[in-house]
Amino acid sequence: MIPVNSPVSMDKKTSMTGSVKSLISLSKRAYFLLERRRYREAEKAFLEAYEMDNDNAYVLVGLGDVCRKLKKFEDAIAYYRKLLDIDPSNVFALRGMGNAYRGLQAPEQSVLYWERYLECNPNDSHVIVRLADSLRKLDKPERARELYLAALKIGGNDKFSFLGLGNLCYKAGDDEQALIYLEKFIRFDAGNVAVLTMIGNIYQRRKEFQRAAGFFERALESDPENAFALYGLGNCKRGLSQLEEAIALWQRVLRQEPHNQNLYTRVGDALLTLGDVDQSRFYYQKALDVGYDQYALMGMANLHLCQRHYDEALRCCEQILRQDEGNQRVLKTLVKIYEARGDQARADQIRARMS
Repeated sequence: MIPVNSPVSMDKKTSMTGSVKSLISLSKRAYFLLERRRYREAEKAFLEAYEMDNDNAYVLVGLGDVCRKLKKFEDAIAYYRKLLDIDPSNVFALRGMGNAYRGLQAPEQSVLYWERYLECNPNDSHVIVRLADSLRKLDKPERARELYLAALKIGGNDKFSFLGLGNLCYKAGDDEQALIYLEKFIRFDAGNVAVLTMIGNIYQRRKEFQRAAGFFERALESDPENAFALYGLGNCKRGLSQLEEAIALWQRVLRQEPHNQNLYTRVGDALLTLGDVDQSRFYYQKALDVGYDQYALMGMANLHLCQRHYDEALRCCEQILRQDEGNQRVLKTLVKIYEARGDQARADQIRARMS
């Protein structure tokens, strides 16, 4: 048995004390690097500390956090779980687990850990909003709404709560409330393209085209080729009877989405209104090259009617009626075609069919 005050005993105690100091120093260095976003260096330092003590809570949380920053979410989860096996109520590991599963786009798992975290720390508005976001994605809007409102009570003007509530109302078709929340969010993040586009869509649905156009234009200042903003601004220009501008905007979308059948037809309609028959035919045909489209066929029928190509116009209408025999718009066009070619009896038959 070694005496308590023997040199060997003192050396062992000194060695252990030095090891603890080294672990603390190394961990502090790792967190210093993590805060400065030097993630690779931080990971290396944390791993050295982990070799010295693989059950240290400070080190396990740090490793989990740095792995999340490096998008190594599975590794992060493993470190957090190891700590939770030791300390099931460790708030740093619970929050980290929720964030790691969020990175893996697994909201069901995120919800489990954030709810456990909030049992220990119920006033963390940041985590409350993240939990609400996950519940919104899981199609639980009422519970998500409650949490967003709770976060606002705790955190005041929390922009992400405004965003979440705006998204919920927008999806539910409650445009009035959606505008209130989304416009509050924009005060914090004036260049957010997705939100600017949503607000533009709401005003466009209200046929407030000039106002809607302003929001789409602001979105395009941040992202000049954003397809949603270009499409929406084109619709506004059409609503304002500025068809040339609308066509130019939609053509920019088509360069990104060469199979957008609906948009080919929309451009064809605008060109036909402007009297550019050849170009309108080109776009209607592009729509039909994608597949059957009654609106492109309807456009073609009107185009042929304008050119007095009555047989071609009839063929387009008949093709639609084979799919939708009671289509009133097509039947009205048939009346026009038969009257234009002087066949009043056939036109009257179609009218009777309509009634």
